[in-house]
Amino acid sequence: MSKNAGKGLEALLGATLELESQVYISRLKTSFTVRALTNEELRRVGERATLPNAKGEKKTDEQMFNALLIAKGCVDPNFSDKALIQHYGASDEADCVTKALLPGEIAKVLQAVLDLSGFGNEDELIEEAKN
Repeated sequence: MSKNAGKGLEALLGATLELESQVYISRLKTSFTVRALTNEELRRVGERATLPNAKGEKKTDEQMFNALLIAKGCVDPNFSDKALIQHYGASDEADCVTKALLPGEIAKVLQAVLDLSGFGNEDELIEEAKN
């Protein structure tokens, strides 16, 4: 048995999946609060963004998938808020994301949600863990 045996178990027992971070949006001069997504939330987003094409084959709408990830991962603002959806004339929370944010802002917020959800740069994470 190696000397590292049990460290993974200890790490999991002491870990939380409830991770949050701030993303500054310079145009709005404010920070959004984003959180990590669960496996179940990611699965539901994937299902909702998968639509049949003209041939009846299922295909994931990448723009909808990304907008839904932001809508689910954003704590503040809440893109499901009825007043926000109405303000932007959006049909739902994903549409609200695409109407309220610029493309670069979408990319920035999406990256923060993905990083918190464990999809960050592996090399950077390894370096941080070493230090």
